[in-house]
Amino acid sequence: MFNLSNETDYKLLSKTKNYYNFFILTILFLFIAIFTRLIFLSLDNSNSYLSSVRVSSLNALPSIYDYNKNTLAYSDYNYSVKNIKNKVKYLKRNVPLNNILELIYKGDPYIKYEKILTRKYPYSTIINNMIGHTNIDHQGVSLIEKFIDKNNNDVDLSLDIRVQKKIYESLYNDTKNLNPDYAMNVLVDLSSEEIVSNVFLDNREVNRFDQTLLPLKDLKFDFGSVFKTFTVYSALKNQKIDLNEYFDVDQPVYIENKLINDFPRNSNIPMQVADILKKSSNRGAILIRRTLDCQNEFKFDLDQIGLLKSTKIGFGMKSVEPTINNFRGSYCDNIPFGYGLSISPIQLINAYGKIITGRENFEASFEKKEKQKENKYNKISNTINNLLFYANETNNDLYKNFLVAGKTGTADQTISKNEKFQNVTYISFFPYNNPKYLNFTFMQNPKEKYGKFMTAGNTVKPTFYNLLKEIYMYLDLSIINTKSTDI
Repeated sequence: MFNLSNETDYKLLSKTKNYYNFFILTILFLFIAIFTRLIFLSLDNSNSYLSSVRVSSLNALPSIYDYNKNTLAYSDYNYSVKNIKNKVKYLKRNVPLNNILELIYKGDPYIKYEKILTRKYPYSTIINNMIGHTNIDHQGVSLIEKFIDKNNNDVDLSLDIRVQKKIYESLYNDTKNLNPDYAMNVLVDLSSEEIVSNVFLDNREVNRFDQTLLPLKDLKFDFGSVFKTFTVYSALKNQKIDLNEYFDVDQPVYIENKLINDFPRNSNIPMQVADILKKSSNRGAILIRRTLDCQNEFKFDLDQIGLLKSTKIGFGMKSVEPTINNFRGSYCDNIPFGYGLSISPIQLINAYGKIITGRENFEASFEKKEKQKENKYNKISNTINNLLFYANETNNDLYKNFLVAGKTGTADQTISKNEKFQNVTYISFFPYNNPKYLNFTFMQNPKEKYGKFMTAGNTVKPTFYNLLKEIYMYLDLSIINTKSTDI
């Protein structure tokens, strides 16, 4: 114990107190220094601790929103850690600020930090191949990102991310079951001509699509029997057929020297137009086309509904040009049942949109329009819509509940000598007597099926009904007049 009456002990106590005060002051000083360092690091102007900051040279791009103002793309900063000893090596990218502070306290002079302006996509998984991308200089280089980089304004898309998510999840489950190379689904609001959802899934391990592509407009295919609708449309428009007349599809039909087969091969009785669509008769489609002049009627009508030229898709984007392949020496007889004309999905969608709404200038787009357009029904559009409702008959309850009309298409496409693919397509719209929504479902080369045969009816058609069950509550279908019209 200290004896305060002892001068030596008193001086010792006094010295101990001074050391204690000095220690407290030192700790307080260090705490203030560290706290100040934290504050400065968290500020945007903390350049003393973040080297190679490129804030001054990069500009934030406008944001991209969906129909309901959910953010799909925006610019923000992230931090990267690099080691500059000998050769610059990035250790971590997009590092949380707290992790950077831990490294700073270690005091390694070779560890530097970089604050970089980056583009962030909260829904990147489900909007791949659609929004586009930026380069290292934070400039938009593809698709919608390229457009807003030039226009410098925020963008509101017609896309509904809620519906997109539901369709993505449903399509994902079907691709696991059917195992295609890739799959697509597009939902269009016919009254506004807005694309509500656009989902693309690539299941391949190699040769995946370039992320700067938008498959909806940048790829093109032969779509098979969905083209039979256009053949019937042209014949009706030019008053070359009567719905009550019969076509003998049991008689051989040739294109040049090639015998065209049907499935089923023998119908036993001649077919009327409605059953040619329902049973998807190749021979029937050719016989209907042969009532038309190829150039002045059939080809003219294909051009009028947009199948022979590129089309706009919004935000400065255009689809690829169609390709007419005159194989077998007669595209006039091949196109009627779905071969010889390769087009992009958006061209197919727009062509159906024109026919079923009666609006000759129909043009689906990603741009948010919010303007409702009235359908301009005429005798031809009403007839086509009735025919496709009849042709689409299925046991699925949703077929009658939502009056779904549609057409399937199955096409074999040869890429090269060793590469052959099967395209399966289903175009559907509902309700058929007052079309509100149109849906495009597509798969390339499914390995499995839901029925006996590998057709669109056993792959993409049930896929559509699976996803319709998931999304109908999000759609404007509160009033459906279920009164049918006889064909």
